[in-house]
Order: sequence, then C-alpha cells, then structure tokens
Amino acid sequence: MNVPFKLSCMSIAVASMLIANPALAADEKAGVIRTESGIDFTPGVNSGLKYDDNITSANAASEKFDSWVLTVTPAVQAQLIDGDTTFTLDAGIEYGDYFSSSDDNYLDALIKGKADVDVNQSRRFGIEASYLSGHEDRGSGIFEGNSGADQNEPNTYDVTSVGGFYEYGAKTTPARVRANAKYLSKEYGNFESITQFRNFDDTTLGATFYYDTQSASSVFLDFQHVDTVYDIVDPTGDRDSKTNTTQVGVEWQASAATEGSIKVGYQNKTFDNDAREDFSGLSWDAKVTWKPLTYSAFDFSTGRASRDPNGAGDFIRGTSYGVQWHHEWSELFTSSIGFKQVNDDYTGIDREDKSKIYQFGINYYVTRWLTLNTGVDIFEIDSTDSQFAYDRNIYFIKAEMTL
Repeated sequence: MNVPFKLSCMSIAVASMLIANPALAADEKAGVIRTESGIDFTPGVNSGLKYDDNITSANAASEKFDSWVLTVTPAVQAQLIDGDTTFTLDAGIEYGDYFSSSDDNYLDALIKGKADVDVNQSRRFGIEASYLSGHEDRGSGIFEGNSGADQNEPNTYDVTSVGGFYEYGAKTTPARVRANAKYLSKEYGNFESITQFRNFDDTTLGATFYYDTQSASSVFLDFQHVDTVYDIVDPTGDRDSKTNTTQVGVEWQASAATEGSIKVGYQNKTFDNDAREDFSGLSWDAKVTWKPLTYSAFDFSTGRASRDPNGAGDFIRGTSYGVQWHHEWSELFTSSIGFKQVNDDYTGIDREDKSKIYQFGINYYVTRWLTLNTGVDIFEIDSTDSQFAYDRNIYFIKAEMTL
C-alpha cells in the first residue's frame, strides 16, 4: 500500500513555502526568525485561486460541475541544531473554498516532526513522525467513477505514521548498512458503511547495503517488507497481504551534467486470501536529472510497482513515465513544462486505465518574500471501463509569501 497521495501533496505544499527562493539563495537568513533558545522559525503562507472545470472527475458532460476555488495554506517550520543533532517540526493547514459548490469545501492539516542524530563517525539514526487530517475530492479515491453522486461532502481521513532508521558505517569508508522501520495507519472519518473496509495499517521493515565508489556514486542492495492489514474484512474477501521488494541500484551526486538514482529488482505480493491472485514480477524506480545548461534542467522518472485498488480488484500493477523541463529565463522568471503517463493494469477484474497529465507553469519572483505562480494542469484519463474515464483542466495562480 502506497503512502496516500494527499500526504505527499500537503508535505510538498508546506515545504515549498519553507525553502529559500532559489534566485535569492545567497541570503540564507531570509524569512528566518532566530530566537535566543536556538530555535529558528520559518513562517509562510501560500494563497491560490484556481478554476477547475470538472471538480468531481465526472465522465459525462451532463454531470460535470465547474468552480473557482480559493486555497489558503499557512505553514511554519521550527528547527533546532544542537551539535550533531537536528530537530525539525513542520506544521500547516490548507483551506479550500469552492465558490460554486460549498459542499466541496475542505480543511486539511499536517504536522510532522523528525530528529537526525550523528552518534559518531560510524553511527547515525533518524526518527520521524507525522499526522495528516486530509480529504479526497468528491468522485475520487474510494468513490472514483461515481461523479460524486453518492457524496454530499468530500471523503475525509486521518493518517498517522512513525518510523526511523539506523545506519552503521563511516561516511569516509566505502561500505555502509542501514536498517529502517515504519508504521502507518489510515482511517476514514465519514461514509462509514463504505469506507470502513478501507481502513488499514502498514508495517514496513527493511535494510539497505551501500557501497560507495570514488566517483561520487553509490551502488546498493535494498530489501523492503510491507505487511498490510485491514481493520475489517472486505465483502469481496480478505485483502490482507505481504509485499517483499528486492532491488539493486546506483545513485550518484551531480557529476558532469547528471545526477539521480536507478534501482531495478523483483517484487512479490501475496494475499492471506487464497482466492485473490498473487503478484510477482519486475519492479523498478528511476529518477535522473540532466542539466545541459546551468540554468536549464530535465527531470526524467519511471517506475513500476503493485498497489491496492480503491475499489474492486485484487491489486494494480502500475507503470509510470514522466519528464519535466525547468528553465531559468532570468533571476526573476522561471518556467516548467511536464508530462506524466501512468498505466494501471487491474488484476481480479477486467480493467485497464491510462492516465496522461500535462503541466505548465511560470514563476515570477517579485521580491525575496513573494513569488507568483501561474499555470495549468491537464488530466486525460482513459479506461476500458468508461465509468472511470474523464477529462479535467485546472487553471491556477498562486502567491507564496514568507517573512
């Protein structure tokens, strides 16, 4: 089971306001409130206005609803550096106000804390915990394909996670080994008669062996075991499963014009329920950045893995490909153009989805504390089951502000 997409969105939204403007990175103290206790606070707020022409991801034109949406996301980061230990706390909320459909209004909240500790040259560990109160837009997630007809409000959920790692091996020596563990729980808050069957817990245990070369790169062998347990047995049968993924790969720092990581291996997913079809096959994940010029970069990504479906079916074999181009036209203007395609092959039912996402955006750095973003996200979702096919366009303008 993958970490919920909304958790990633909220984390990115909070982080984007707390990272220094790249055009003004030389001013490291920008936006930071320093206290006598040694804790640095970085507050910020992101406000946006967007036009969504299909807010419930409806298939039929007669069922589509459009609306202007105002979003406000205040956030703050607190950080304390004490010798070789760094404590970081991020907190933020996001409010969405739909001008033409107040039923779709939402309020999400995220709090995340972590500690990174260097015990000595050979040993280090980290601990991280987070809590998210999030939502799924009407017609998405568990309710995908029904155009929001069975909902009078967004579907809400809470995600709690805690995890950490322990690493042994000096950074000046070639070999290092890292052990990791994580517990994640997701519980839905409304529409209980339907959502109660999707509340689950994930327990992850893993280990990674690194071997560093002398060319700013590392080769590694990674193993991850995920035990997924659902709170209540689904009417279609038990969904509890165990997923083992073993991969070999390489990651490298900026070398010449590229940096990134590539890992390829084997994934095996087995269900406790013998009636469900198990999965085993090739799994990979690759992210590479190519910078032909100091002010221009291309991000390439691809991956393949299995995940649990929102509705019917045993599991989804998902394959993704993406590319994004970032360009700095001047110290004040940057742009990004991206494309991503995801192919989802369902097992247990006859369904295949192909999702295409086009993105275009422009950033204007007005001042050190204000950045304006505008652009469009275009979604084209095709499916062998027409109920799940739809088009959606979101046009937006945002203002990111810090002190």
